[in-house]
Amino acid sequence: MIALSDIKTAFASYSYYYGSAPIGTTLPYLVAQQTSSENFAADDKVYSNKYELTLEYYTTKKDEDAESAIETILDSLGAFWDKTESRDEDQEFFLITYSFWR
Repeated sequence: MIALSDIKTAFASYSYYYGSAPIGTTLPYLVAQQTSSENFAADDKVYSNKYELTLEYYTTKKDEDAESAIETILDSLGAFWDKTESRDEDQEFFLITYSFWR
């Protein structure tokens, strides 16, 4: 299982935040968030838990090298990730979202 501390350490050279970035943070940056959980119950309590995380990469321009570097780090952590991408026309940034379970 991937620990949040592992993710934070792996992305130490990036502008990395958990939950949200402070207002006015300069792009590019990463934000990790827990989005859901899938717990297994036994004896009326949580026997094992699994959390879905998203790692959001905010950037002003598409950069395949930067995306590849992020994906290499996720691979090195053993994450099985999915990727989605969107563009915010009003605020002029790209949002690349990596989803995985820990």
